[in-house]
Amino acid sequence: MDPELKTILCVFAFGLGASIASFLNVVAWRVPRGESIVRPPSHCPKCSAPIRWWQNIPILSWLALRGRCANCRAPISPRYIIVETIGALLFLAVAWVFLPSVSEVLFLWIWCSLMLVGSVIDFDHKLLPDFVTVGGMVLGIAKALADSALMLVYGVDRVAAWLMPVAWSLSGLVFGFGLLWLVRFIGSKAFKREAMGMGDVFLMGAVGALFGPIAVVFTLIVSSVLGSIAGLSLVALAKTKFGRYLEIPYGPYICAACAVWIFFGPWLVNLYLSLMGFN
Repeated sequence: MDPELKTILCVFAFGLGASIASFLNVVAWRVPRGESIVRPPSHCPKCSAPIRWWQNIPILSWLALRGRCANCRAPISPRYIIVETIGALLFLAVAWVFLPSVSEVLFLWIWCSLMLVGSVIDFDHKLLPDFVTVGGMVLGIAKALADSALMLVYGVDRVAAWLMPVAWSLSGLVFGFGLLWLVRFIGSKAFKREAMGMGDVFLMGAVGALFGPIAVVFTLIVSSVLGSIAGLSLVALAKTKFGRYLEIPYGPYICAACAVWIFFGPWLVNLYLSLMGFN
């Protein structure tokens, strides 16, 4: 791809990611509360003053307003600009790495959006909505079916070849769901209380449907490490005893680990196999 065109597309991706993440902030706030994502229009939760379009430009408006409502000067949570920045960077990174494959970029943009809004909701409410988990499964199977259809279009006549994407997706879904369900079952028996929610189990099934069984193993290991680091950090900051039960949402760490897989996973797996002497 022409470098100048790629640069222009990446700038567009950054702006698009910030805009979509701004909308995802609305979704994350309203959907768990049973509110419409359309009405009423954006407004200050303190004084109910409507937010004008120039006060709602992703990232820039928060900075220009110095994190305060233009009407009542009530503080605006920094989470808004954090989510918008993460969304912008994710979209930019996907475009930079996966262009010129437009289908791959669109597919990953959708999944990154689902992971981002799911993580925010899980942090706030310790639940993962079905449109993220089941939606991820449907997206993975749909992507596999599209890949199989493309093989037919391009003249691949071996049945085993064009069935492979669907088989890989379905096996990943079953493996991801089953593996984390087993972890949940064993953990619940060991701790004599629910070790994790079923939303996490469905989310890992979605990771498997999207990226296959190897990605499930990678995501489980990396998410466990990230979750452990976060848990130990919270224990240290809160000066909580290790014996005390500490409840943290696991979904955001699954999503973070899946993002690592998207950009570095195959390379890290090959590096590990090489170091172990398997390559």
